Amino acid sequence: MDNQIGVTYTGDQAHAASVEAGSTGEAVAGAAAVVLGILGLIGLLPTVLASIATIAAGVGLLLSGGAIAGRFSRMAADISPNRSHQEVTGSLGMEALAGAAGVVLGILGLLGVDASSLLPIAAIVLGAGLIMAGGARSRLETLSHRRAAGTESRTMEDVVYVSSGSDLLVGVGTIVLGILALSGVAPLTLVLISMLSLGAALLLGGSTIAAQVFGHFG
Repeated sequence: MDNQIGVTYTGDQAHAASVEAGSTGEAVAGAAAVVLGILGLIGLLPTVLASIATIAAGVGLLLSGGAIAGRFSRMAADISPNRSHQEVTGSLGMEALAGAAGVVLGILGLLGVDASSLLPIAAIVLGAGLIMAGGARSRLETLSHRRAAGTESRTMEDVVYVSSGSDLLVGVGTIVLGILALSGVAPLTLVLISMLSLGAALLLGGSTIAAQVFGHFG
């Protein structure tokens, strides 16, 4: 009996470490996108840095999906398949696709393949992916809160909801900026602003989940 409990505890710790690593990676990628966006806006190799920032944002979105999926997998066994279950799963799939697309488009832009068109498209795709991430995080926190009660749980739920709301606002703003850039309105500047905003949202989201996991298992 003792061995079985020990194995379960070790598995929980390993899983928590994995989720925390993914969330931390998301935050680091977001911070990198913020720094690269600022450097590009002040005129330091704007096209190159916009492309690299796009890659960083895409990687951050992929890591975000992995972190959310990690948390979701732990409670999926205790949740009967329902609409919320399907919505979280669908959102995670779309988020992963958006992140991968952002990475590919950023690499192509870095190679000089029509960066003025591909980077705005990447901004639109990543903005949509961020909206999906925010929705999945919000639904996941609702499901998680049903299994835990207390003041600390409620406080963390509120923090995650704030982060999810910011994801929605930033995602919509990024899509709008991407469309404007694609139409020829200061494309490089708007792309850099988009990546800066995406990076800030990823930094907030990643640090929030990492803090939440650390609070439970740290």
